[in-house]
Amino acid sequence: MPGPGDGPPAPDALVIRWIPIGPASPSDPPEGTLYELLRKRDCSGLRESTLTTAFPAVWSAAEATCEALATDLPRDWQRAGDELGRVPDLPRSRCWEIKVIESLRQAVELRAAHPGGRLYVDSAGAGDDCPRRLRGLTVLDGPHAGAAPPLVPAGGGPPVQLEGFLVNVDRVLVNGSPVEAEGPQFGPFVFYAPPSGGATSATVTVEASPPVSGTAELFYDPAVPGPGPGPTGTSTAPPSTPPPTTPPPTGGASPAEPPS
Repeated sequence: MPGPGDGPPAPDALVIRWIPIGPASPSDPPEGTLYELLRKRDCSGLRESTLTTAFPAVWSAAEATCEALATDLPRDWQRAGDELGRVPDLPRSRCWEIKVIESLRQAVELRAAHPGGRLYVDSAGAGDDCPRRLRGLTVLDGPHAGAAPPLVPAGGGPPVQLEGFLVNVDRVLVNGSPVEAEGPQFGPFVFYAPPSGGATSATVTVEASPPVSGTAELFYDPAVPGPGPGPTGTSTAPPSTPPPTTPPPTGGASPAEPPS
């Protein structure tokens, strides 16, 4: 019969590590909805979706591979491989899409290597899901842009980008004091560094719904007073459009990476 096998696979079975239970919620962007459709292998739901996503090629490949798993027809596997070949490189912060591509690629590669074998889909061995977590900071402007650890003038001012898997950020807390964060629903999110107040560092946390765990440290350079946050020296709110990002150098704070 076409379609992946059910039940516990034999020790030598061809097992696809399917995407794990995700963090999707009703307030998530379209990617969360599509992730859940794929996790349940709802091929028709993927095919009929009209949701607009940041990386549509990922979800075209997801629908094609879902269909290939259901029919096990060579032409469908060929289409799945073709669609996967159109997926661009993904930023490391795009956890949902990275998880999806890992599973799709394994499915296509296993079928190509074992054309007559029975495939099994196993979510239990898929590894971690995409926990919403703040993992670091990247300073986007000023004398220490992109440095690791993230360093800003004592007077504050530079825009700082949150790194990690973050959705629906409401505000950022710097040493417990709220500052507004600016960014689209799925990020990137940016805030202005407030003045140090004489401290050498500050702890940054995130308020969001659903919650985001994790903390990050922002460090101050006392030798550089800085202009103060925002254009007037008093505002801690970022601009309506986040400033252009400067990629951090190798070894800097990096977004969430998929587990191996």
